[in-house]
Amino acid sequence: MFFVLSKVLWFLIQPLNLIALLLIGSVLASWRGKARAARWMSILAMLGLIAPIVVPIDLWLLAPLEQRFSAPEPMPQHVDGIILLGGAQRPALTAYWKQPELNASAETLTTFLALARRYPQAKLVFSGGSGDIFRQELSEEETVRLFLKQQGFDNSRVQYENKSRNTYENALLSQRLIQPRQGESWLMITNARTVPRAMGVFRKLGWNVTPVPADHTVIPDREREPQFNLALAFAAINEGLHEWLGLGAYYFSGKSNDLFPAP
Repeated sequence: MFFVLSKVLWFLIQPLNLIALLLIGSVLASWRGKARAARWMSILAMLGLIAPIVVPIDLWLLAPLEQRFSAPEPMPQHVDGIILLGGAQRPALTAYWKQPELNASAETLTTFLALARRYPQAKLVFSGGSGDIFRQELSEEETVRLFLKQQGFDNSRVQYENKSRNTYENALLSQRLIQPRQGESWLMITNARTVPRAMGVFRKLGWNVTPVPADHTVIPDREREPQFNLALAFAAINEGLHEWLGLGAYYFSGKSNDLFPAP
């Protein structure tokens, strides 16, 4: 229920979807002769489109998330296990083209591959099923298998959890599969903006992991220039807003002990 509800609510509150609803409402209001309401909805929609160009909304949303945790420096000498959370895979395209199709978070996979080679004795786990509410038969597992094979990596080293649909299920189902022991040293890889939420879940479940953030998207100390690529601007805003809402949803539903987990 949590999974389905989160998908439906997120569809309704995405910024571009809200702007589209305002424009539709403006047209309907005009047809019904409500000129004032139509004018205000059009103004709000226009402001919503202009705001990301002149205001660094994406930076405000993403920088605190991506700066919250850093990769260990130096890296530990010994690691018992490495877990990679899904999110970089495009299962539908992989299934159609029969080759590994990745999205902008591909750095999580390359980081996993590098660490797997650095720690040849470590247990390796990939966790990811389908986050598509309409295509639950697809799995991120196949993309990872094809990618690792393509890179000449021994797939038999990896244990796959392929039923999880979100970050909470990533941690829960992987813990049931692996049954990590107290005192083991585990690295957890996911994109940088998701690390705080993931850490809250792992801590709630009592699984002590060290995060290795990958796929950073902003440079916090850099002066931001006007963003004229609205597609990129809204994509970044969606990512940041999704994480902040996710942090709240996980905390208030009891899936995390902290509203904004810290190191």
